[in-house]
Amino acid sequence: MSTQHLSRRFIVFLFGVLGLVSVCFLLMFYYFYNAQIADERTQASHSVSLLLKSSLEGAMLRRDLPGLRDIIGDLGRQEGVKEVMILNPAGEVRFASRQERLGQMEASIIQQFCPNCTAASLPLEPVTRFFTPSHGGELLRTFHPVRNKQECMQCHGSPDTHPVNGILVVDYDAAPIRQKGWMNILILAGAGVVAVLFSAWAAWWFMQRYVLQPVSRLHQASQALSQGDLTTRVPVRGSDEMANLATTFNHMAERLQHGHQVLQSREQFLQGLIDAVPDGVRVIDPYFQIVVANRAYAEQCGVASAESLRQQYCYKVTYQRDTPCPPSLRSCPLATLSAEQPTLKFMETLQRADGSLLSTEVYAARLPVTAGADLASECLVVESVRDMDKAVQYSHEQKLASLGELAAGVAHEIHNPLASVRIALQASDRILDTSQENVTELKDYLHLVDEQVEQCLDVTHRLMKLGALASGHPELVEVNTVIRETLSLLRFEREQKGIGESLQLDASNPRILAADNDLRMIILNLVQNAFHAMPEGGLLCVISRKQGASVEIRVEDTGTGIPDEILAHIFDPFFSRRHDQRGTGLGLTITRTLVKQHGGQIQVAEHAAGKTAFMLHFPDADDVQNLTQEAA
Repeated sequence: MSTQHLSRRFIVFLFGVLGLVSVCFLLMFYYFYNAQIADERTQASHSVSLLLKSSLEGAMLRRDLPGLRDIIGDLGRQEGVKEVMILNPAGEVRFASRQERLGQMEASIIQQFCPNCTAASLPLEPVTRFFTPSHGGELLRTFHPVRNKQECMQCHGSPDTHPVNGILVVDYDAAPIRQKGWMNILILAGAGVVAVLFSAWAAWWFMQRYVLQPVSRLHQASQALSQGDLTTRVPVRGSDEMANLATTFNHMAERLQHGHQVLQSREQFLQGLIDAVPDGVRVIDPYFQIVVANRAYAEQCGVASAESLRQQYCYKVTYQRDTPCPPSLRSCPLATLSAEQPTLKFMETLQRADGSLLSTEVYAARLPVTAGADLASECLVVESVRDMDKAVQYSHEQKLASLGELAAGVAHEIHNPLASVRIALQASDRILDTSQENVTELKDYLHLVDEQVEQCLDVTHRLMKLGALASGHPELVEVNTVIRETLSLLRFEREQKGIGESLQLDASNPRILAADNDLRMIILNLVQNAFHAMPEGGLLCVISRKQGASVEIRVEDTGTGIPDEILAHIFDPFFSRRHDQRGTGLGLTITRTLVKQHGGQIQVAEHAAGKTAFMLHFPDADDVQNLTQEAA
């Protein structure tokens, strides 16, 4: 559509320019042609006038007035001649081809010939002019002065006072001159029209072939490119500027296609990267719209895919609201995060579209779009959304994984008592076969069976405590008992690895408020990490003591230590540097989460090779101040 419009404009402009130029040339031709014809007629009339003047002068000198009248009459009857007159300097018609003109005063004719002239000041050179008489038509009038000579002084006086004896006036019909001029102009105009049409067609063909068609192809390719077809290209023909433009366009399209492919691959990589994160991840722009989200967050929201969350408003997805959340009622990272507070952690209840609720833990951080940008308006928010139900599930799965590692040790603990039970039962059977009176020995064997069965039950009881789901309510837990029972389950593994054990437990038997199995899992994870750090054997030392209003638990090993470069990451999810390279990377993460859930703290007290120590701090349940705070 645009190309056709440009073509029409070009044709109109071309015809306008050529038409204007043609009109100018025609006017110039008309002017110069008329001037040329007038000049030719003037020359002709000048020649005729000279001949007539010679004849008149001869007739005047001979006093042949009838012959003079005949000459003027014959001249007036010539084709194209309208009238011939001879005027004296005063303007009186002395001779005329029309008899009715004789004796008339025609001073106006002299004024046409020479305005404001007197008889003594008439010009001596002939003049030719076009004029329109009052009765209509157009004439070409020639004024030819008849000069005073020596031969005429007797009648006309001195040439000094009377330079002109009379004025010969010849009127020619100007219509044939104009007609001839117009005919030539029409012929020239027709030829000009043909030339203009041919020139316009040639120019239009050239523009259409070398300009409009390439521009049309570029326009079509640009439209296809704007609609997402990055494979479109423009055919290159020739080597002129339009061909160079098409080559440049194709190069630009190739760069765009390559850049789009790179962006797609990076977007796919980014999407795959965040999809691998088990927690929900979403990125929000300053206008509350979700820029990108991962598969886990889509599952948390109850939608089919993360792609459907893009460009959705965060308050619509999280709370099913139609307007942004009031910052005074909700923890909005966009309103809270700033340069002074770059991160934010809060609990949030996500409301799905079907009305179901999901308890989540959100960790939000600000991400500037460009370095140095106005962070109030050019800042994205990255949120990590953890499903609290999943967190409990991960903790329980870690427990089951740890229990799996205890299988060999537990089997050994149960195997020995069961072997003793079997021997005692076989001996009892022999006693009953030989004699039924030896009851004392039989009682001893049965007492041994009871002890071994009790030992198996104790091991099973400890194992069940460790594998049970966490209780929702804290209870008084004896720290020393948990440490002893948990380490007893690891005795076989410790002995197999050649690791010694040292227990330095507080004699006051400290207690804390916690879930019993959670504390067992904390001790189990720390001790197993110590075992993994001592593949060639070593010494494990577990210490418990009261320190002010808190209970400290210290787990030390003489293993390989923790390098400085990874110390800051050991509590990160899925970060593992185990010696056997089989870790899930969740042990210390879950340990820290469990410790914090019970109001405690965990830190690395020492991390050098040969001595690594983890320190746990819990509020002392027997401290009066802690009890008062708990009650409040």
